[in-house]
Amino acid sequence: MNLNSLKYFVDVVKLGSFTAAGKKNLVAQTSISQQIHQLEEHFDCLLIDRSRNPVVPTKEGQVLFDESEKVLKQFQLLEKAVQKSSSKKVKIQYSSIMDVQLLSEILDTVTKKNDFNIEIEKVSLSEISKCLNQKKYDFAVTFDSEFYEEPDIETIVLYQGKYLAGVGTQHPLYNSKFLTMKQVYSSPLIMLSPEKIGKSYQLMLNRSLDKQYRPQISYLADDVESELLLIQQKKLLGFFPEHYPLNLNNNLINLIPIVDNPHKYKIVLAYKEKNLDRTGSLFLNAIKELKRYRKNL
Repeated sequence: MNLNSLKYFVDVVKLGSFTAAGKKNLVAQTSISQQIHQLEEHFDCLLIDRSRNPVVPTKEGQVLFDESEKVLKQFQLLEKAVQKSSSKKVKIQYSSIMDVQLLSEILDTVTKKNDFNIEIEKVSLSEISKCLNQKKYDFAVTFDSEFYEEPDIETIVLYQGKYLAGVGTQHPLYNSKFLTMKQVYSSPLIMLSPEKIGKSYQLMLNRSLDKQYRPQISYLADDVESELLLIQQKKLLGFFPEHYPLNLNNNLINLIPIVDNPHKYKIVLAYKEKNLDRTGSLFLNAIKELKRYRKNL
């Protein structure tokens, strides 16, 4: 005997039909009949009077019906209690140190009011959009460029700023207070590889070409640490988001503002609303509420 058997039995009594009970539970009428028969064997008595139309419970069947309803209602209450007490898991992906720093600040605020079980994982920027589309994660916190031409992915802006020029001590522009775009593109450049930064690479090139500048990209780096080292050793110029949270080798790298700079960025919370479960929707609403609160300050 199991809970499904009791549920089928209750539905047969309420609906007065084995066929109707099968349709309600999306199972064959023969399955309903087999389950009721197993109950009758278990209790060693006839539970349903099949000679009547609609069928009705026997005296013993009426007792089982009354008690079964109590058991099923109690089980529903048990399920709700367990679901309510269980942790709400939210899976979030990020791609850079800037993302995780911003994410940490947001989660510190959101989780104070909500019992979310947050699971975060670092993913290559070029993989983030794919992972979101494949439902591997509920949310992504990263640069908005990765969601270019992704109409099904919605975003909430968490932070925005400009890119700065990263210049080493050996570079003739190291002590500059600011640089022009002409100065930037007259220098050999280093960028993170397209495999590392995804769509950001091509979008940055497009913005440059729109301004009639053709960048001299001399090196591609696979990580920020390599980029920093090559900037210093090879007298290169690189791009970094302003307020980049990294020790730039004890001032060996100077971050310089760029006049007439078309290179801007946004860090966003990205998601596909149709893929979110109830917990994901609750988390999204908490983020939106936080955004409204900060906007009103």
